[in-house]
Amino acid sequence: MLNEKNIQNYLKIISVIQPEVSVSFLKELQNAHLGAFPFNNLGVLLHENLSLESQALFDRLVTQRRGGYCFEQNKILFEVLSQLGFQCDITLCRVLHNRNFDVPRTHRITKVTLADKNYIVDVGFGPLCPREPLLLDTDKPQDQGDAVYRIIQPDMGHYLIQKREVGGWFTLYSFDNGFYTEADCICGHHYSSTHPDAAFVNNLVVSLKSYDNVRLLRNGEFHFIKGGKTEITEISSEDRLGAILFQDFGLTVTSGQLSTLYEGYCK
Repeated sequence: MLNEKNIQNYLKIISVIQPEVSVSFLKELQNAHLGAFPFNNLGVLLHENLSLESQALFDRLVTQRRGGYCFEQNKILFEVLSQLGFQCDITLCRVLHNRNFDVPRTHRITKVTLADKNYIVDVGFGPLCPREPLLLDTDKPQDQGDAVYRIIQPDMGHYLIQKREVGGWFTLYSFDNGFYTEADCICGHHYSSTHPDAAFVNNLVVSLKSYDNVRLLRNGEFHFIKGGKTEITEISSEDRLGAILFQDFGLTVTSGQLSTLYEGYCK
């Protein structure tokens, strides 16, 4: 687990003070985390050692500000919340993207129980990620200002998290009431970072979600989304890719790593 110094450094980096076990603090923390640590799979594509050991993960994601994807982002938040006194449980999900087919559990989220109510907390689902905790209240739409979500229960113990789109409700992922441990996360992390069919092995994805805008880099395009409008920039050179990674996401890579990313996923 993370130590007290880690927790204080984390809170200082995201400019959150006076921690308390409350829904309002949970909202503040989730928003701040999403805006501070870029969601990305650079480490996967660059074949880095992506240890999930707590201290190594904290140094990489928080201290070095490299960010990461769900098994990294949501583990850090899980440990921070646990150390601050929240009752937390690991939950693993199947990413559906509005399709109904058999996929492995490759997404990690956190279920928080507070005042006899359950909340879903997620800081690792890229641009579609909720900015605030979702009350586990089935069928009731939950408006977060920039997006509306709901959790439905098609059958006992089985849930879908959906986001309202122009054409209707879009299913993000499913989850259940199963008991999961860090060992289950290691398996999902290994699949997501090494399997030849895994999305993060085949695509470059970087995003940062703030209060009023979303920045998304996916392969050869950079999307800046604000006020319902999207500006798309084609990534036409290594220099342009490097500038976007640094200026929009605070990420630095070596010239060799930049070449690997551009040649492999942007051309």
